[in-house]
Amino acid sequence: MFLICGLMASRRIINLLILILLITYFGLFSQAYALDGRNLVVYTDISGYISVATVEHVRSTLTYAENVGAKAVVFQLNTLGGSADAMMNIVQAILASKVPVIGYVYPQAAQSLSAGTYILVATDYAAMAPYSIIGSAQPVVGSEPTKESKYINAFKQQMISYAALHGRNTTVAEKFVTENLNLYAQEAKECNIIDAVEPSLEELLRNADGKTVRRGDAVFQLQTYPFELKYFDKPVNVEILIYLTDPLLSSLLLSIGILVLLVGLSTPGMGAEIVGAMMVILGLVGFGININIVSAILVIFGAVLFVIELKKGAHGIAALIGTVAITLGFALTISNPFSPTLIQAEWVFRTLLTVVAATLSAGIILTVLIVKAISIVLRRKPVDWLPTGEGRAADDILPGKKGYVVVGGEYWQATSDEEIKSGDAVVVVGREKGVLKVKKKVQ
Repeated sequence: MFLICGLMASRRIINLLILILLITYFGLFSQAYALDGRNLVVYTDISGYISVATVEHVRSTLTYAENVGAKAVVFQLNTLGGSADAMMNIVQAILASKVPVIGYVYPQAAQSLSAGTYILVATDYAAMAPYSIIGSAQPVVGSEPTKESKYINAFKQQMISYAALHGRNTTVAEKFVTENLNLYAQEAKECNIIDAVEPSLEELLRNADGKTVRRGDAVFQLQTYPFELKYFDKPVNVEILIYLTDPLLSSLLLSIGILVLLVGLSTPGMGAEIVGAMMVILGLVGFGININIVSAILVIFGAVLFVIELKKGAHGIAALIGTVAITLGFALTISNPFSPTLIQAEWVFRTLLTVVAATLSAGIILTVLIVKAISIVLRRKPVDWLPTGEGRAADDILPGKKGYVVVGGEYWQATSDEEIKSGDAVVVVGREKGVLKVKKKVQ
């Protein structure tokens, strides 16, 4: 009887295990099919002023796309242009990408002018939304488009090379620079300077699927449908850089920072020069200084400020600014590592939040303690300098030399006209420049 019951129980367990295995198998199979049946496409927005922040954003997007095995990257463009150096760095990143890059001027009636046009022409597959505009790529020196041949010829050849690299109309590409030519979407398509006019990203990916594009000698066949879209948001360091690289803000930080620094150095006390130095460092970011260098400078600057606070005492100002400097330095470094990483972006974000929270908390606590200690010192009543002030010698004090005594439970620097041994009872008889004058207590 027990044997039969045992066999029946064993059969039920085996059937249950088989059922679990079947469910797991089909679940995994259906999930793999869903993933294998779609092509991952990473997309993001390039908008506003083209700057160092945009370069970091583009590089981060391309690195992410390569790490996750994306079939294509789409940059949605809507910009009036920006820094020429930033534009060239972006183009270099696009041309070095292992993943096909699609440029898309979006939404309808958007514009990708000046630097944005160079970027669009340099992409492997260029598209525009209806009524959007490209062009006005003549270089600007100062506040006016320049006609100097050394600039015109250099940028003209760049635009022509980007167009030729992808088999596009080099004559129109040249006119973008030499004549400040502007084209709306349909005209650009008819002139063969772009590949498609599409009303939405979904339509673009559906119609681009299977098309062959070239990048010089390299040939890509686009695999964009069916697609799985993944939006790549701006990393934390890019969000910070967007503000720091704004031309107006960076210019104000640098110019005002220099003035504040000079005022601080020429007046007694401490505070203005610290604020000015911080402003100058942050202002330099907008002028193309390497982010990792700026990060290191900020961390070192913050550490120096803490040493100044502890040694000199700056009423908490140095400690507070030092906390901000170190936090910014760590934020820029963690989200923009010195070498590529193979780790989830979520981990980087969590680590960044942890480090920033810990640094801010420690810095604020230390600042509060320093300020509190300073306030206690400022409120402390002076000791009684009359002969009633008594204590004991903590050191051997030779005539005319300095040593330490304990008066009122605190250590004070002191001098004497007679020899005093450690442990001798002493009486305070005066004070000179912050140093107590003592003598042996007569028993």
